[in-house]
Parts: sequence; structure tokens; C-alpha cells
Amino acid sequence: MELLHKFACFDCRVAFKRRATEESNMGNAWQTDSELVHNCPNCGRRMAFLGRNFRAPKQPNKNKWHSARLLWEAGFRYCGSGYHSDPVLPESKVETIEFIKNNPCHTQKIASNSCWEKYT
Repeated sequence: MELLHKFACFDCRVAFKRRATEESNMGNAWQTDSELVHNCPNCGRRMAFLGRNFRAPKQPNKNKWHSARLLWEAGFRYCGSGYHSDPVLPESKVETIEFIKNNPCHTQKIASNSCWEKYT
């Protein structure tokens, strides 16, 4: 069974299901960021790994896309079973800024901080 993960381009506001790595049908969210590389078919930039549970907002919804980008930049990923006592990841920009400040040890904070503008 092929495991697919969600990768997103925050510039184009699109998300795609992809294998964790090009070379393997296996792989998981716990791989290093340098191993999880896929390029956006629209603009060619590297897409951000978001995890299997990411639900992409509609393309015109800039507020939800901005929220997902802020969470990704802070190291949060939409991974895991969902069976944890931590709060659900927010979907609005205002809630997200407060959420990031108040949840530094959240179960879904599995990566280091990144900046989308410098991500290549």
C-alpha cells in the first residue's frame, strides 16, 4: 500500500498528495526535511511537507492558507492519529498567531522553524 502525504505550495495556494520521497513508496513524517522534497508543478518551487492530515483550503481563501503557512513555519505538521489531548490546529490567521505562542510543546510541532521565503 502506497502511503501518500500532503505537500503544499503557499505561493500558488495548492496542495498535492505525494510519496514521502521520490525513491520510495514508504517513508513517513519523521524523516528530515531535506529528504521530503517535491516541486510545485505550477511554479517549480519546492513544496512544504504538511503531513497526511492536512486539508487544503480553497485556493481563494487567503486567510486559511496564511494560517497553514504560519503553522508550517513554526514547525507544526498535520500528522498523527489525532488522538491526543492537545488543541486542534487553528485555521484563521488571528487564532494561529496566538496558538503558536501558547503551544510550544504541542504534539504536532515536530519540525524546526522555517521561513517560506527562504525555503528552497
